[in-house]
Amino acid sequence: MSSSETRSGLIDAAARRPVAGRMYQRFAIKCADLPGGFDLVLPDGSVQRFGNGTKAFNLVVNDSRTLQAFATLDQNTVAESYFAGDFDIEGDMLSALRIRAALGDRHPLLAVWRTIQPLLLGQSRLNKRVISQHYDRDSAFFLQFLDPNVPIYTQAMYQGDNEPFSDAALRKFAYCFDRLRLKPGDHILEIGPGWGAWMKYASDRGVKCTGISISRHSLNYLDEIAKSGCYDWELIFADLLEYTADRKYDAIVIMGIIEHLPQYGQVLRRLMSILKPGGRIFLDGASQKNTKEFSSVIIKHIFPGNHKLLVLHEFLKAVSETPLQVEEIFDDRHSYHLTFRQWALNLERNRSFIVEQFGELDYRRFRLYLWGFSHNMAIADSGCHRMILYYPGEH
Repeated sequence: MSSSETRSGLIDAAARRPVAGRMYQRFAIKCADLPGGFDLVLPDGSVQRFGNGTKAFNLVVNDSRTLQAFATLDQNTVAESYFAGDFDIEGDMLSALRIRAALGDRHPLLAVWRTIQPLLLGQSRLNKRVISQHYDRDSAFFLQFLDPNVPIYTQAMYQGDNEPFSDAALRKFAYCFDRLRLKPGDHILEIGPGWGAWMKYASDRGVKCTGISISRHSLNYLDEIAKSGCYDWELIFADLLEYTADRKYDAIVIMGIIEHLPQYGQVLRRLMSILKPGGRIFLDGASQKNTKEFSSVIIKHIFPGNHKLLVLHEFLKAVSETPLQVEEIFDDRHSYHLTFRQWALNLERNRSFIVEQFGELDYRRFRLYLWGFSHNMAIADSGCHRMILYYPGEH
């Protein structure tokens, strides 16, 4: 069947569904041009084929609200319909996420609210509020999708697509340790130490570790690890923007946290105030092309507040206005695609436990979030960069 015949058939099918009407016809037309095919399976068992090529997945409709949601052509409305269980996605999630190309994501009021929030609450207070919404949950939830041996919540460094995650993550740690020129007896600061994987690695090599975080759950979890593993960690509840120290550190590590610190100039000045001259900073994060790009689904359901992905050119401009020097920088987009893919597969493998312990909603939200970023990285809608910054001077 030709593309025009397929499109005509979809329009006819849409016209017979008054619940969606004209808007649903528009969705049907857009889906007719998507690469790869999928089936829309209705509650009565009838099936409508969409797209071109071999079928890769099914959209299984559980409630009529699904068609109404798709008729809006809005990403957040469709996502919320999925979160509510109105439809299920069976099959290849990366292919299913191509549907986003048929949907818009214009939410001007949300964009305005992102700007107003830090003015009303203050950035540090806002940080504490929004970080707690994402991270302050039982660590067992995150450990259902993070690697059990190296539970880092940031990209690994893959050499091959099928490499075990733990190997790729330990390669990243070795890179970080080497490029920061660490040695036994050095004292480092990690901002947002998460579940302690990097601090374990550094401590086992004779490095003294201090971690600061505004997640109570993370600090409590780390305290238990330190006690059971006899690690001499200093753990501090503090926002970086408010943190002051009576010492200067040999190095600073910021793995996957810069997305929560969008005030680049202020952040860099704070880092220099607590870093020894001659010291280095490891920094990495998911990135985007400009500050105007944001996903309403992520902002409303995963990372609220005014946090944003790293905007590389803006960050490097801020670095250029300080004494800091960029020693090296790498594009890790493909590695982050593989990382998110592995996390999503882990989550799906542990679905029964997650739903039983934490509920269907959290499972669905994180399933869409993890696969969504894997897809973004695969098609270069999002990026990822890591770098080493050097603070000139002598120890």
